[in-house]
Amino acid sequence: MNRTTQNHRGHALLLAVLLTGTAGCADKSLERQPRVDTRPMVSEIRQAELDWAWIAAQQWNLSSIEGAPPIKGTEPWIRFREHTWLEGDAGCNRFTASYDRKAEAGLSIAQIITTRMFCAQPDGAMQQEARMYHLLQQADAYHAEPERLDLLSDGAIVLSFTIEQSPEAP
Repeated sequence: MNRTTQNHRGHALLLAVLLTGTAGCADKSLERQPRVDTRPMVSEIRQAELDWAWIAAQQWNLSSIEGAPPIKGTEPWIRFREHTWLEGDAGCNRFTASYDRKAEAGLSIAQIITTRMFCAQPDGAMQQEARMYHLLQQADAYHAEPERLDLLSDGAIVLSFTIEQSPEAP
């Protein structure tokens, strides 16, 4: 073996030792970094599950569609059922749809199936219904308060619902 070949092998061996040593140091430095505490996140997800059980137990009446009140003479509402579907009334037709919750407040609604009635009155009922179906499918998140449920699309409230208040007993 000539001297040049020995030098190349020596350099290759030295390089391998250095790389191995550096990798070992990098691993040890990562061990010293603080780990992310996932307990608050788990706690928030558990709370979201408890909140969702309450949300799903309510009938939510449409109070605004893109900031405007629903047309008088229509009474649209939704109710989330089980873990994957919802039902409702869009003012003329009843419907069901599937939904999927994501993380804390994400929501996806799809596969809306409706009855096929036509309602000539009140004026605009069918257009409002079509818009409601469209906005349900565009919703990507929700925000709930004790008597209000908002469905959001790209951070903007598109549908707002309230719980019908029963009259107080004397």
